[in-house]
Amino acid sequence: MLVHRDLLVLVISLVLGCGVVLADDVASAPSPESVVASLHRGLEALAVEQQSADLGQRFEQLRPVILETHDLAYIAELTIRRRWGDLSESQQQRFLAVFERLSVMTYASRFSSVGANSFKILGSSEQGSVRMQVNAVIQRPSAENLSLDYTLQEREGAWRIINIIADGVSDLALKRAEYRRIMIDGSIDDLIEYIENQTAELP
Repeated sequence: MLVHRDLLVLVISLVLGCGVVLADDVASAPSPESVVASLHRGLEALAVEQQSADLGQRFEQLRPVILETHDLAYIAELTIRRRWGDLSESQQQRFLAVFERLSVMTYASRFSSVGANSFKILGSSEQGSVRMQVNAVIQRPSAENLSLDYTLQEREGAWRIINIIADGVSDLALKRAEYRRIMIDGSIDDLIEYIENQTAELP
């Protein structure tokens, strides 16, 4: 009986111990607002520290930040959702690679002039059971603030950005319409070439 009691105590201790670990993991997981804040810090640091850097150098500094805060694989699939399942694994990987490069290069190009404390998070709200929206603005001294509404989705215990609505315009919706137009009469190779050309034309 003593052995059984000791075994029971051990089992309870292990279960409670696992519970503490899981609670700590949940507590330490970045919130949707902190994910967006991390992106903002990365963009501000890029502008402050890399003022004289070329686009390629800004890309290299910003790439880890974008990969950490965005679910680019999920976004890429959404942009061509009806055609995604028809692609081979090799085609999917090629598309994801050029989509990732365009995404990071776009940030590196468009946000090169923001300054310290340019971004301000206003709040967040639930968008269903696994999505959140984080509302923010870019504060501009000589113009009206630019609104940025981030949609984040939780997958495998982590929140990641899956869409950005800038002044009411959805980046994901624009890409879906743009890519659908190309894929109506073209192939995935045509779309990949189109995205590569877009990336090459960024200032």
